[in-house]
Amino acid sequence: ASRAVEKLKPCDAVITVSDYFCDIVPALAMKWKWKNCHWIAWIHHRELPPSQRPGNRAMNTLTWKMQEWSLKQIARHADAAWVYDTDAGDQVKTRLLELGMRQERIRIMKCGINLEQITTAPESTKTVDAVMVGVRPNKGLYDILPVWEEVLRLRPGTTLRLMGGMSGEADVLNEMQRRGLGDLIIPFRPQGGFLPPNAYYAKMKEAKILFAPSHEEGWGMAVCEAMAAGLPVVAYALPVYRRIYGEAFCSVPCFDKTGFAQSIVNLLSNTDSFTCFQTHGLACAAQYDWDALAASDAGYL
Repeated sequence: ASRAVEKLKPCDAVITVSDYFCDIVPALAMKWKWKNCHWIAWIHHRELPPSQRPGNRAMNTLTWKMQEWSLKQIARHADAAWVYDTDAGDQVKTRLLELGMRQERIRIMKCGINLEQITTAPESTKTVDAVMVGVRPNKGLYDILPVWEEVLRLRPGTTLRLMGGMSGEADVLNEMQRRGLGDLIIPFRPQGGFLPPNAYYAKMKEAKILFAPSHEEGWGMAVCEAMAAGLPVVAYALPVYRRIYGEAFCSVPCFDKTGFAQSIVNLLSNTDSFTCFQTHGLACAAQYDWDALAASDAGYL
């Protein structure tokens, strides 16, 4: 990191956009190299203890310890920490205070979406019933098959597209094929592994609803993006979702897979319910437009 910093011109401020070591280490090097450089650390989420997270225990332990290390560096060396107005943000703030960071150096902020880019992305024919964005254990990877098999029992032929990173997916995808669901649950992998935002939002709009079975979230950007794109959202009633989105999404008791399937089918089958959540979702998402939130952030900077 120090060798990389040598190649950079001195600056007045550095902003780290995550608490991952690949951001924190260069920031520490810049603070050491340029004594008048201010460091602002953005923190999006709070890693749960390994025993409380689904997925690989060793990997969960590693990511939890890595965040603890990062939070210690931020508390000691950052000039300011920006945390979200969420339950996870509350937890991060509490931990930073425990680590000795002063209250006045911690700012509560809001996350946002590029509303104009989402609303102007091309509309197209609905090609699938539902889309899931971000396919990982903590995002509900292991809920896909039990929920969708119940959906198919209640509403045969209902289709689901999987988009985004698929950490730990191999066993689930193999089991999906073994059960003969390959034509109904379709992983989407863009050529080159990445879609530019306009194409991503257009692809999202090909679905009728967002299937969001996350078990933990820092804020839930995909939920807000889907609402802005006109997709009603079905999700577990996570505290962060209730805090940010209120009644704007179709909530399911945590972690009731049968109830989740029933909610999906009801939403797809009931035009009035679909329109109601679509309308409330659009109104809710409009509150988180980047343009408005960026003005507040710029004033603080």
